[in-house]
Amino acid sequence: MSVSKEVSKLIQTIVLVLLIIGCTEVLAQPEDATKSVTMILGEEGPVGCELLGRVKGSSKESEAEEDNTPYVDRLIKARNDLRSEAQKLGGNNVHIIYSNNTGKYDIPGVDKEVIFIGNVYRCE
Repeated sequence: MSVSKEVSKLIQTIVLVLLIIGCTEVLAQPEDATKSVTMILGEEGPVGCELLGRVKGSSKESEAEEDNTPYVDRLIKARNDLRSEAQKLGGNNVHIIYSNNTGKYDIPGVDKEVIFIGNVYRCE
């Protein structure tokens, strides 16, 4: 009977995490986005697509900026910046090849910037 309760609790936790991710995805969409950009993680990029270039998304707008923004907002800002840069190249897919999430923790002296770097592709 305790195994059933553990499984039920695990399922509830998974559903909650998926709900939070879904809400974050909806909130992260820029209002002026005219087309969607799919972000891909993993070893391989999309197959059969045209490589357009490499882009960087950052949570900072300038090097001198002091960022006291909450982590989730910085994460969304970096992702939206990456999406915007991909759209500028005419891409609809970004294969994320590098991410720097040092901004997740408030450690004195550590930069809070969130960075994503990815290859942009146009897929049919």
